[in-house]
Amino acid sequence: MHRTKTLPKGFTLLEVLVSLAILSATLILAYRVTAGAIAAGERAEAWTTATLLGEEKLREATDTFPEIQETNGVFPDPYDGFTWTLAVRQALHPDAREVHVSVMWERDGIVETFTFSGLSVR
Repeated sequence: MHRTKTLPKGFTLLEVLVSLAILSATLILAYRVTAGAIAAGERAEAWTTATLLGEEKLREATDTFPEIQETNGVFPDPYDGFTWTLAVRQALHPDAREVHVSVMWERDGIVETFTFSGLSVR
């Protein structure tokens, strides 16, 4: 009679530990990539909102020939997390005004600012 030696079925403890280490490293990397993508999406949304609000405020200021002034305020709901500053200065030509609009908002304790500039002519 021939006796064949059978190998035990299954994985060794070392193989299981190595596979768990590889899986853990892969999951951590996937988490970091996903978290970075979410943060980038939120920042892009804030930039887009600030751009639209700033362009609207700049158009509003340059529709007429504005007086030389410096004012600021807060955008209405749902954009009350964004503030604006409007600065109108005399341009080199007496019939022109420089108009500067800054839109500010806070994200993770950091204040971000977009500034838009244009001319208003009589």
